[in-house]
Amino acid sequence: MKKILKKGKRSLSIKLSGNVVNVMNDFSYSILSAETQLPFYVVGIGSIDREYHVKRDDGYPYHQIIYTVRGEGVLRVDGEEYEIKPGYGYYLPKNVPHEYFTELDVWENHWVVFDGYGVEDVLKLMHFEQAKVFKISDLSVPEVLFKKMLYLLKSDYFYSGYQCSALLYQYLLELNRYVNLQTAAQDTNKLLQLKPVIDFIDENYGRDITLQELAKIINLSPQYLCRLFKECYDMRPFEYIARKRIQQAKNLLISENISVNEISSRVGYNDCSYFCAVFKKHEMLSPVEFRSFHKKA
Repeated sequence: MKKILKKGKRSLSIKLSGNVVNVMNDFSYSILSAETQLPFYVVGIGSIDREYHVKRDDGYPYHQIIYTVRGEGVLRVDGEEYEIKPGYGYYLPKNVPHEYFTELDVWENHWVVFDGYGVEDVLKLMHFEQAKVFKISDLSVPEVLFKKMLYLLKSDYFYSGYQCSALLYQYLLELNRYVNLQTAAQDTNKLLQLKPVIDFIDENYGRDITLQELAKIINLSPQYLCRLFKECYDMRPFEYIARKRIQQAKNLLISENISVNEISSRVGYNDCSYFCAVFKKHEMLSPVEFRSFHKKA
């Protein structure tokens, strides 16, 4: 049976500048057992209407993500000071000294404390290699997952820790989407700016395409086009073209009874040996092995 170390709601009265303020906490921490063998697990989760003054000179032994729903406060980490307002959050890695506090009556924060052997890879994907302050473009989806995890962790359900593990993974991926992929209208404008180039690649991947040709479509320099691709897709234009070609080659290998050499030519590779090398790099299988595997399936 899963044991709960702390759970519940509690209301505290704090005297601030002569006024008494009611503070509502809603939280749960668990005593972990088999969950620690999972790639993701929740150590604790909760919310507080007025965040305490927290100062940890040696940091905290788990990863933390905290975001603000109401009010505002101050975060100090890595020698910098940040003002945290609604819609903003911060990631605190393990064992990194930090301090946060508010001088206002309200600073409502929601927080998740977590760990697992798969966590660091996902955090790297999110560009959370170090302490980071970020803006969440839409709090609604992360909030739904936050509330589900809080509800589960407070329950006495035997498998709640396992279900929280799956929700934590989804929570991190959704947070990545709303922090890194939809942060501002500026990013949308960049994607719209690249759309004619993407359309051109989709229609012409079967022939030689030059960087200069792509840049000319939207009147940019080749260097700036590469930078724009990196910002929007986290890859260079030719990496995008290679992925497009490999995807089309996979479709042809499964659906058409034609030679690998002809498929290579159809997707834009004049050298079949080079095509096979690129295909294996992406799929960990040669084209022949890929076709054989799926034919059997």
